[in-house]
Amino acid sequence: MATALLIIPPLLKYAAGPLLGPALLAGAASAAGHEVVVADLNVRFLRQHLHLVPSARPARVHGDHARPPEGLRAAAERYLERVARAITGPAGHRERNAALTLPVSHAQVYEAALSLAQGPLGAWVGTALENSASKAPDVVGVSVLYSGQVLAGLVATIVSRHRWPSARVVWGGPHITALRDVIPFDADFGRLVDGFVFGAADATFVELLDAIDRGAPWPEAVVRAGSGRTTHGASSGRALPRFDDLDQYGVPVLTLPAQTGRGCAYGRCTYCTYPAIEGAVVDLGLDMLEQVVRLAMERSAAVSLKDSLLVPARLAQVADLVAGRVPWAGCTKLHPRLDRAFVARLAASGCRTLEFGLETLLPDSQELIAKRQTGGLLAQVLDACARAGVHPVVNLITGFPGEDPAKAEAMRAAVEHALLQAGGPGFGQVEHNSFELERLAPLAKDPRIEITGSWPWASVMDWRWRGQGATGDYQVTSGVQVSRMLARASLM
Repeated sequence: MATALLIIPPLLKYAAGPLLGPALLAGAASAAGHEVVVADLNVRFLRQHLHLVPSARPARVHGDHARPPEGLRAAAERYLERVARAITGPAGHRERNAALTLPVSHAQVYEAALSLAQGPLGAWVGTALENSASKAPDVVGVSVLYSGQVLAGLVATIVSRHRWPSARVVWGGPHITALRDVIPFDADFGRLVDGFVFGAADATFVELLDAIDRGAPWPEAVVRAGSGRTTHGASSGRALPRFDDLDQYGVPVLTLPAQTGRGCAYGRCTYCTYPAIEGAVVDLGLDMLEQVVRLAMERSAAVSLKDSLLVPARLAQVADLVAGRVPWAGCTKLHPRLDRAFVARLAASGCRTLEFGLETLLPDSQELIAKRQTGGLLAQVLDACARAGVHPVVNLITGFPGEDPAKAEAMRAAVEHALLQAGGPGFGQVEHNSFELERLAPLAKDPRIEITGSWPWASVMDWRWRGQGATGDYQVTSGVQVSRMLARASLM
């Protein structure tokens, strides 16, 4: 039997429940007879720096957007500012916190990590890990969702190597997969990390622990930096999650993750990296969901579906399985089938929050990203959600190449007005993000985009738009036109 310690470094602005990826690794390895401890340093950090208590009122939002109350943003900013001070020298993305996107060199990243490891953060991580692991692990795994966790992950790696010199360190997670085209060809990534795993890899994790237990060579899917191999991890598709220490979560309401499919059924958005990160669409079935629903019933918890896109047919299957036993949330796309009757059916099954990837209503930006959706369809879906009592979360992105900022802001205001018109004050929410160019996104290969900056640990790149419309030649729908279009299509 091999032993493993899985570390989730700070900072993620989420304390409702455990993360699915590490839970699946722990479940698969435990089923194979290995000993695994999950150390969620993120939720421990949040609990230490915020007064986190479960909500006394029924939750308005479930799923990924069920966030702790006031103070989280300020605490996150304080943390990032402190971490960023450890980074010295020039940095790209000057308008953003360097600790968030890491637009710096290898040397700057490692110097910052060592400085942080020798300071208060390193001491805190050391205490947290000592309280987590009862004995020396054979493997220390670090799960990294995005670049803002890298420095804390390296601090945890440094502390782990000092505490358990014989342990091997392996990194994985979505951010590591986003760097799959650079890590195998750059040995500097391996200064502190023994191996990297790309993609869903519960089967690879078990193979690694089996190999360590037998003293055999590691599986090829555990890639060493600079090896020139880009092998992806393997998933059995049958792993069931193991959730630990659930009492430390639950803010604002305990939420358990589940997944019925991996990969995006649409998969054509040029700005998106889901196809590159998650791979081909794989149907995982409903067994995991049933197990998680039963546990959620025992714990009076909600369930959050982690599928990147729940198509209407799968939404209907989820509704039939959950059948009102627990509240649940999921992510989908605007679709004509999401009418009043269909959304009412979802609500009756327990659906409380639906997240929609609208992104933009500006025609030229829609053409650029290959995602065309109409204001009329948005109005129909918002109306259906309002009638059924489902909280919609509408994702918007502005700042796409060639986009007029004023018209994008008017479009954003029009979408916010559409929510107000559909359900009144407090109905739904807009999640707004500024466009960033990801290295694995199809847009990164668009000949109209010039890459002006890239850095080893950063998944996003600096860019310059040199295509038609960069100087304002694009004809976009104005905010007034969008608002009128939404009003005409309203079903109220």
